[in-house]
Amino acid sequence: MNKHRVRAFTIMEVSIAMLLAAVVIGITYTAYSIIVRSYLSYKHKNEDMMVLFRVDELLKKDFARADTIWKSDKGIKFKDSTGMVNYEVDSDYIVRTSTIIDTFKVKIVAESLFFENQPLTELSAVEELNRTDELKLVILFQDEQIPYHYHKTYSSANLIQRNINALN
Repeated sequence: MNKHRVRAFTIMEVSIAMLLAAVVIGITYTAYSIIVRSYLSYKHKNEDMMVLFRVDELLKKDFARADTIWKSDKGIKFKDSTGMVNYEVDSDYIVRTSTIIDTFKVKIVAESLFFENQPLTELSAVEELNRTDELKLVILFQDEQIPYHYHKTYSSANLIQRNINALN
């Protein structure tokens, strides 16, 4: 009979080690999946927020630079010394057309255009009657309504072009 004993782990010890390894792997996988979901949610929210910031930035810039702003059949037209910028405003998106075309997927709840605090409800055949100096937008972002307000202060020389009889 062989009196040498081989040192080894028993089946019970190997089973317990495998069980502990499975528990650690399960906990690690769960923690990893929670972190990944959290990161993706954060990333998507920031990407959506960047769209809002970019729309706001461009509208502020266009309102500040514009010599004249008109209501158009699909949105707003800005005219400055470098050319025209058009905004097409729909309930699901805003398209800005300049030298390049930008499309912003935002939900528009309300849009109002004004000139001297008077709402522009209808499009006139005379372009000068479509002049605007104020835009109010309400955008739906993650079930919250966010109001935006833009205002253009025209120079007196620019307004005299609107009404030549104002000089008399």
